[in-house]
Amino acid sequence: MNEKGEKTCPLCTEEMDLTDQHLKPCKCGYQICVWCWHHIIEMAEKDKTEGRCPACRTRYDKEKIVGMTVSCERLVAEFYIDRKKSQKAKPKPAEGRKDLTGVRVIQRNLVYVMSLPFDLADEDMFQRREYFGQYGKVVKVAMSRTAAGAVQQFPNNTCSVYITYSKEEEAIRCIRSVHGFILDGRNLKACFGTMKYCHAWLRNMPCSNAECLYLHEIGAQEDSFSKDETISAHMR
Repeated sequence: MNEKGEKTCPLCTEEMDLTDQHLKPCKCGYQICVWCWHHIIEMAEKDKTEGRCPACRTRYDKEKIVGMTVSCERLVAEFYIDRKKSQKAKPKPAEGRKDLTGVRVIQRNLVYVMSLPFDLADEDMFQRREYFGQYGKVVKVAMSRTAAGAVQQFPNNTCSVYITYSKEEEAIRCIRSVHGFILDGRNLKACFGTMKYCHAWLRNMPCSNAECLYLHEIGAQEDSFSKDETISAHMR
């Protein structure tokens, strides 16, 4: 859980909504959000392998879990419909921004790289030309970290990193070169990174964090999506 007591996904560290919390993809009890589960399945299908639980490596039963997410989605949809009815007469300040709480926006100059060997977890080193600096001008490097601030260690002794480039074409060059590359026996995964909106900004409040990595302005509509839309896209 985060500082506010909200349950977070252990992989992406994002707050888990009701749909996520109802999803129990593995018998071992290790819970992840729907978005991360779909990402694991999608990457496995691309590599022609099986999606497995990051904790115990048990194979995910895709058909069973897809049915589970559909049921959860209906349950959550009914919950929100009932809640909206009960709040219909109440004023909603900053309603437009609050509607963006669950929205993720693709950042086309941001690359998310997974499955890197944990012993290479060094932000300064990754910025060098022999690593991600060879694809363009690196503006920022940020390792995935735990709530306590430590570099997050994933199964198989791996880590993940966010690389911000100065231009979209540099990010594309990185993704094309890195995705599928074998490093120390590990198959690297790379894709555009996504970002959510700043909690303070969503409440029409000034953000006091000078290092805040979240969005403070409306993202492009074509690059914006919600977790529910991600679920629907995979159900079609």
